[in-house]
Formats: sequence, structure tokens, C-alpha cells
Amino acid sequence: MSTVKRANGLGSMRYDAERKRYELRITVDGERYKVTGRTQTEVEERADRKRAALMAGPGLPAEVTVQRWLNHWVTEVLPLADVAQSTAESYAGIVRLYVLPHIGRVRLDQLAPSHVRTMLTRLRAEGLSPNTVRLARSTLRRALRTAEVDGLISRNPAALVDGVKITQRKEGRTLTPEQARALLRAADGTEIHALVVVLLSLGLRKGEALALSWADLDLDARPGLLTVRRALKKDASGAVYADEPKTKGSRRTVHLPEPVVDVLRQHRVRQAEQRLAFGEGWGGKWATLDLVFTSSIGTPLDPDRVNRDVQRLTDLAGLGRWTPHELRHSAASILLAQGVPLKVVSETLGHSSIRVTADVYGHLMEPAKAEAAEAMTSALWG
Repeated sequence: MSTVKRANGLGSMRYDAERKRYELRITVDGERYKVTGRTQTEVEERADRKRAALMAGPGLPAEVTVQRWLNHWVTEVLPLADVAQSTAESYAGIVRLYVLPHIGRVRLDQLAPSHVRTMLTRLRAEGLSPNTVRLARSTLRRALRTAEVDGLISRNPAALVDGVKITQRKEGRTLTPEQARALLRAADGTEIHALVVVLLSLGLRKGEALALSWADLDLDARPGLLTVRRALKKDASGAVYADEPKTKGSRRTVHLPEPVVDVLRQHRVRQAEQRLAFGEGWGGKWATLDLVFTSSIGTPLDPDRVNRDVQRLTDLAGLGRWTPHELRHSAASILLAQGVPLKVVSETLGHSSIRVTADVYGHLMEPAKAEAAEAMTSALWG
């Protein structure tokens, strides 16, 4: 019996040459079942029908509750979906914390828009942020879309409920250029000097910076180049792993200011000395990735520890406690203050669209808008 090559996460299909049939094993609610057919397409279709039948049973019995369906969606459907591991874990957490406590006991085929509206109202009453309530609805809508496709429900109640309006986006604080220079002076000579320089001058996300390989840098180019190809993430168990960056727009190449190139060159020399002192086995399983920012033994830096190290450093610089994400915000703020076009800032930050950049940093554009009004006054009435 030979194995049929399939995409990652889709399970193992085998071909029995003697019987001239394909076999696929599926798991529903922890139970394993075998589906067979003469063609791969036939097997896939039978597997879909089998999943729906096992979930629904004859006439969709009462035990098929929203809770049962969502547990199935989290454990069986999400692993096959084209989403990052961190996103799947986020969905699972939202289902467990915000959705199931309110509508988990409702029969799936009796779930109505009124149930969803009640859930959202209760979540607001619990003091959750509008964004969290919005995520609860959008996660439920995505899960129910699969139930709709599988024929378990005739319509998607979550899609029939109005979305949660985010009336005002919280404006993140940013360092002024003077504060940023004070931070760079405090960072000079520390173990995270080069990392702070990259975060503050390029606006990389923390995970993007921590996943950089030396192969992602071209320090000999003029100007130097840095390409973001992956991000370091942490799963629910605390293990770190390299994954796809946040969005398609996150894959990008940015130009390096000359001082950043100098700092990275110095950092590479210090890392080479650490590698030589450690000897064979530097980096362990991470050695092939050849990370730019590592521990003293070549392994990735722990994202949570980086948070603490940056906060201690900003405190030492007399700025109070600032996070790596706030350094990213500060980079955007400084670029906009220097008159860099919004589109260029958006591409530098790796946003999915310029609209995202405008939504987050629109309040920083007010001085430029005032200058535009003054320029028009000068041109037409000056």
C-alpha cells in the first residue's frame, strides 16, 4: 500500500493497489474512521459527508449543541485551515472564554441571531473591549460558515448580526526623537543594543526581528538591505517556533540607514566570538537558521524576556517602561514627522494596506494637513 502525497495538515491518504482503492482516515470527536473510494475525489467527498453525518446524525439530535460543534471546529477543522498556528490558538481561546459560556448549550440548528446578539450584549456588560467583542462575533461567524457549508445549518446567525462598531481606536504613545536618541545612548554596549536599534529605526514587529537570519541581511549593498521572511512566535505551551509573518504585506525588504549597518556589523563580530567560545553545537536545532539575535548559546531569544529587557532599558534611560511594540509605533511616528509619505511608511512597517496605516497613525498626520492648507493658501491667494 503506497502513501499519496498531500499538503501539510490534510491527513494521510493511501492507495491499495490490490483492491484498487484509496483510503483516508478521519477523526471526529476523538474517534477515528476509515473512508475508501476508487478515486481521490470520491474519497474526499465521502469524507466530507461522513464528517457531516457524524456531527449531525439523523435529524440533528439535541446533543449537537453549539459547544459540540465548536469543539469539533477547533480540533478537527482549524488544523486543516490555512491559518497560522498562533491564529488557530487565538480562535480556540476566544471560543473557550467568550462564546461557549454564553451560547454553548444552545442546539446548533436552533441558534438564532437573537442568541448571538445576547452574547455580544453580555460580553459588553462584562467590561470587555469593543475589539474583543468584535473578535468573538467574527470567530463564531467563521466557525458557523463551515457548519453551513457542511449542511448542518441553513444560515449563519452570526453573519446576520451587525458587526461591533469600534468607535475610537486607542492611540498608542510614541517616543519623541529626543527620547529615542536617549534610548539609543542607554542601549549602547548592552546585549540588546542591535535589537533595539532595529526595532526603533526600522519599525519591525518583535517577532519579525527575532526571526531574522543573517541570510536576510545584505550589509554590503548600498544602502544595506533587510528582508522580512518569517516571524518568531510562541505557542500555548511556551515553545517558540518560526512561522509565516503576520500578513502578505509583512514580507518586505527595507533599506538600512548606514548607522544601523554599522551596529549590525559590530553585533555580528560579537556573536562570532560567542560562537567560537561555545564551540560545536552552537544554536542546536536552530543552527541552520543562523539567527541574527540569539542567546549566548545560539538559541532564539525568548519573546517575553525581550519585553522585560526592553522595559528595563527604557526605565534605565529615564523614559519609564516602554514595550517593543511601542518602539515600532515610535518608528512610524518619527518617519511621519520627517515627512516620509504615508505609503512608504506603510510599506516599511509591513501593513496589509495603507488604510491600516492611516487608521493607526492618522492622528500624527495633522501637522502635515495643516501644512497642506498653508501651501494651498500660498499658491492660490498668496
